[in-house]
Amino acid sequence: MSVCCSLFEKDLILCSNAQTQDEVFSEIGNILIEKGLVKESFIEAIKSREKEYPTGLDLSPVEKGLSNVAIPHTEPEYCRSQSIVFVKLNNEVTFKNMISPEVDVSVTYLFFIINNKKQNQTNVLSNLMAFLTNKENVKNLDTLNSAESIYNFLTNKF
Repeated sequence: MSVCCSLFEKDLILCSNAQTQDEVFSEIGNILIEKGLVKESFIEAIKSREKEYPTGLDLSPVEKGLSNVAIPHTEPEYCRSQSIVFVKLNNEVTFKNMISPEVDVSVTYLFFIINNKKQNQTNVLSNLMAFLTNKENVKNLDTLNSAESIYNFLTNKF
């Protein structure tokens, strides 16, 4: 079992109707603040970090037509816990590509890394990247519609 498996929680599998990055960061950030998982300063911190270090991941090199993802995260001092928050976007949202920041990526899924312990961030990112670069994993996500089915799939795959 990877480090990621224990970081998923059923009540942190979310859907969003946000149209923009700012909207989704505010919406999810407020949910996380309400749950006590992050500090009040989290929303501004994640917006700021995303501008400086984009997290959009274009999966077309894995296979054309795969849904793209982003892996937003911020520094540990803005977090109170360790979790991965999965968000299925009902509308694609534009993120900058993490590899080529001048390129826009239309994203369908977000994996927010909430981590108050700096040493675990690299392990979580590498596990997420391994999961996301398996085209079957992303294709399967596209078929799932309930929080419970997504949670079960993610925890069985990590």
